[in-house]
Amino acid sequence: MKIGIISPSIEFTRIAEEVAKQTNIPVYIKQGALKRGLTKAKLLIEQYGVSVIIARGATADFLDEKLSIPVIKIKVNGFDLLKTFNEAKQLGNKIVFIDSKENTQKYDLKLLEELFSIEIILRQYKDEQDITNHIRDVADSKIASVIVGTADCLANTAVKKGIKSYVVDSAREAILDAINQAVETYSLYEKEKLRQAHLETIISSAFEGVIATSQDGRISIYNNIAEKVIGLNSSEVIGRNLDKIHHPFLKKLYGDGDTVEKKIVGLGNQRYVVNRVRLEEDNKSFVITFQEVNKLVELDGKLRRQLQSKRFYAKHTFNDIIYESNLMKKTITIAKQFSKSESSIFIHGESGTGKELMAQSIHNESTRRDGPFIAVNCAALPKELLESELFGYEEGAFTGAKKGGKPGLFEMAHQGTLFLDEMGELSLDLQSRLLRVLQEKEVMRIGGEKIIPVNVRVISASNKNLKQLVSDKKFREDLYYRLNILQIKLPPLRDRKDDLIPLINHILHKNNSTINLLDKKIMDELLAYDWPGNIRELENVLERIIVMQNVLSEDLKDVIFDDHTQISRSNRPTIEVNIGSMKDMEGEIIRNLYEKYDGNKQEVAQLLGVSRTTIWKKIKENNEDLMA
Repeated sequence: MKIGIISPSIEFTRIAEEVAKQTNIPVYIKQGALKRGLTKAKLLIEQYGVSVIIARGATADFLDEKLSIPVIKIKVNGFDLLKTFNEAKQLGNKIVFIDSKENTQKYDLKLLEELFSIEIILRQYKDEQDITNHIRDVADSKIASVIVGTADCLANTAVKKGIKSYVVDSAREAILDAINQAVETYSLYEKEKLRQAHLETIISSAFEGVIATSQDGRISIYNNIAEKVIGLNSSEVIGRNLDKIHHPFLKKLYGDGDTVEKKIVGLGNQRYVVNRVRLEEDNKSFVITFQEVNKLVELDGKLRRQLQSKRFYAKHTFNDIIYESNLMKKTITIAKQFSKSESSIFIHGESGTGKELMAQSIHNESTRRDGPFIAVNCAALPKELLESELFGYEEGAFTGAKKGGKPGLFEMAHQGTLFLDEMGELSLDLQSRLLRVLQEKEVMRIGGEKIIPVNVRVISASNKNLKQLVSDKKFREDLYYRLNILQIKLPPLRDRKDDLIPLINHILHKNNSTINLLDKKIMDELLAYDWPGNIRELENVLERIIVMQNVLSEDLKDVIFDDHTQISRSNRPTIEVNIGSMKDMEGEIIRNLYEKYDGNKQEVAQLLGVSRTTIWKKIKENNEDLMA
């Protein structure tokens, strides 16, 4: 950085030069005051590139008005006056003090008069002409033979009129303080310039047209979008009063001068969303932003699609569904046909049958594939939390609500698909809110007042019989028919045993396993099992086999199955039983099975789904001979 100093006197210049040598900062000094000082200051800027100017008194105030760089003002203090008046009293006891109007009542002149036994006649100036007039009056009236002043320009005029003059000089401490202050000010000034440059770049790069006005209503900011839309260059409008410019669109933007939010105004065939904020009530300082409605809609679509990078996307397609059975082939054919529709879909299936996989596949096959896919398990969240997740909330809606509020899943799924799993667990009051959203295609946040339009396709799912829940008054009938326009029934794994082998091969390949599933004993057990947990259980069992393949015992069912009593219905033995009392039929069943399985109580217990101890007791009760 470089510092320029405008000196009021020769003595000030001498002191300033000595002080400047003590610093490592380039300092350039020119002598002058007021208008002459301004000329010298401009010369310092042009010739030496100074970035801060130091001046004193009225000259500093004058330069601050005229220059675009920071100006540091050295104020005349009481010590400087004492020293100067002490010298001036040697030439007479009447002294004219010519000082800036800015310093009115800053000095105790009465105290100086008493201290030095002199009379001080005060004359004040606001420019160089005032100084000249005051000196002329002193010369003509001969009221005093000596002048003390705070501006250097009075010295030459006083000499011409034959009057002795003294210019109040500042102490070296004041000059050194000013140089240090100039260094700090320059640092802050540069930071502010950088911040302003950032702000201007942001405004120029904004998607919206931006116009801002000063307190008196003059346009101070007018970005590139505003130029393009309005058709006037910034040079034509900057500095002019907004309400005085005769342009139809500018008049609409200004309106009645009150604050407005999201107001629609037209310009030719285009419509624009306008926000106008009055910064202070008692002036004309505004910030006005406007954007074309069509571009807002386009931007909204892009932003929605970008949600895919935030996990709101469907990663699976129909190609990810492994099957060979005719039953699944028929189910997928139906699902693909439903994908072309915009109607709600209800997927019914047991746990583990792949309801979300089917929902994601439908989404990716539909026209909404570029929109978000959001899944929520209605059974996984408490009612209050689920409500806020689905519909969102405004700031302050409840204790702990996030500052600024939060959009709900319906809002975030706009132009996409919302998958509601475990619908049978939804409370009745939430069912009512959900029904309204589906009917009206609009949502209101908790604690909010604004209606938000949403375009969402809902795919719901449950492992429960919703029709039975409707009969039991646990599920709204109108919501049931709203959700169940199209229905897909996912078959359980036990009904699609043809898919077992391809599924097993796929899961093992996915896990990079080399297990030999051609082992007949293992394969027979897997094919015979009913898979109550469906594909999810199959994945668990295969992982268990992979981990334990080297330590599997003969009782394979005890090790690998969650419920080893679930033997396939097709492999269960049949026996004949004579009709009689329950106790007699029970005894006959146990005896026949005990004999059929050569006294293996464990096998009998597994077939009947009871413990081995229970079989032992029943055998003892019915036939003591069997215990031999």
